[in-house]
Amino acid sequence: MPAPTRIDTAELELATAKARKKIEEAFALLSPYLVVLNDAERAAMPRARDGFEQATRSLCRAMAEHPAVATAAGFESEAVQEDLNNLDVIRPLVERVEELRQRLADSRLTWSAEAWSPSLVAYGVAKAASEVNPALRTVTAPLARIFATRRARGGEEPAQPAPAQQPQPPQPPRSAQQPPPGA
Repeated sequence: MPAPTRIDTAELELATAKARKKIEEAFALLSPYLVVLNDAERAAMPRARDGFEQATRSLCRAMAEHPAVATAAGFESEAVQEDLNNLDVIRPLVERVEELRQRLADSRLTWSAEAWSPSLVAYGVAKAASEVNPALRTVTAPLARIFATRRARGGEEPAQPAPAQQPQPPQPPRSAQQPPPGA
């Protein structure tokens, strides 16, 4: 574990309030343009493979020379180019937001661990001392469910701080991950 962090909570709160305001501004600016899917739609959405964007730009140029093929396929180069251009526009923002999300998750994990470890030690000392000083039981009682060992809780797993979850994009069906035979 890295060295403990000491952050002025009041300063963090002020910076967080300012950031939250900026995030709300970003939401207001981008909401008319961004798509929102529900879980089922997200899961059903095909996943493009690496290299798709560049190859598809070539396809758009080729289809201009073969309009009958484009028409037969229902391929609209302008619409496809627009989608690819939109990806280019949001890419830098997506990268920065992902970096911010990771920093938030890492900070949450770090501060939780930094609070957990000394609290666990203090609980253990207070629990042992409560044998001699019953008044300490009022301190340890609310923490017993959280810090008690498996044996002390009758076989339940000990509670652990929840790790920061990193959302994983849904994976395409296995058939979509493998190229068709002869490809």
